[in-house]
Amino acid sequence: MAKSAKFQLKNNTNVFIGTEVTMGTASVAGGALVELPATDFSFSELGAGGQTLSIAPFRVGGGLTQSDDMVRAQRHDRMYEISVTFMCTDAATKRVLLNLYEDGASGGLSSLLGSMPTTMLFEDGASNAIPVSLIFRDSAHDATSDMVFKSCMATSLTFSGDIGGNGGVVMCTAVFQTAYLPTGGTDLSYSSITAVSAQQTIFNMHDLVDTKVTPSGGSAEDLLMYNFEINIARPVTRIGFDSSSDFKPMGYSLGGYEVTGSLTVKRDAESISAIAENTSFALAINTKNDSSAIIYQLSAPTCLIDAASISFDDDGFKQVIPFRATYTGATTSKIFEFSGAAGDS
Repeated sequence: MAKSAKFQLKNNTNVFIGTEVTMGTASVAGGALVELPATDFSFSELGAGGQTLSIAPFRVGGGLTQSDDMVRAQRHDRMYEISVTFMCTDAATKRVLLNLYEDGASGGLSSLLGSMPTTMLFEDGASNAIPVSLIFRDSAHDATSDMVFKSCMATSLTFSGDIGGNGGVVMCTAVFQTAYLPTGGTDLSYSSITAVSAQQTIFNMHDLVDTKVTPSGGSAEDLLMYNFEINIARPVTRIGFDSSSDFKPMGYSLGGYEVTGSLTVKRDAESISAIAENTSFALAINTKNDSSAIIYQLSAPTCLIDAASISFDDDGFKQVIPFRATYTGATTSKIFEFSGAAGDS
């Protein structure tokens, strides 16, 4: 057979999150899709990409070799991983947060509460709109077929902003996992898509109006911020397997959420006041438009500092403030909150 003249490119690919109805069944043609304004992505290889080999010990007494009965593919515990980096827009980010902690209302506030997640049971074949299909349009080798990873669950979402890089655009990196065998080779058609063209307002560091850090019992300090990172993570574990159906899982189990982050700000009297020993602070990062209306906001009401440090840079000392966000009081209290441009949702 002759060598193929076909090839695959990222630049020819559109990345979508598709809403599912039943766990284990990919998003259908009439399902709602949100396009991610992706700048990069990666995923496990199809087929054998999610498996490792299990090898039996050598026998004693001669015959120090291995037969195919002694080496088997580990299909029962495989997990495929997908990573997508995209520009932070309201619609795209909230669609990921809806999968991550079940609150992604368009045009409103998306909040991680101390009581989350709401849904704990993820069972194959059951009605469940939380798992999503990740669809890579026209990404197959023929440049027209799609690659689909069904019933994915987000394991983390990271916000990264740097006023000195990426044009100031705040980037999000979402990592997903699925225990279902991915597919590729079919040119699919979808009827309900929130396209990138409708997501016209992007979270940008150059639009920052304040970065407020309010120590517990103190007054708000408005800091000059150079860069930040906030990460929301939780593990997803597969349960069981069906050896008669591509070793698909019986379900998923979710682990606990951890919200961590770091701020790099100008070191001055305000930044020093913000990091008093053995105290927490409330964080609010805000951008505004030309009409002075708040567009994007990231907030965490209770942040505990984890070993602040100094960066001795030639353009001035900087304060590096790592933190862990928690809730205070009742489990209905907030740990993290995101809001964006409502008109783009």
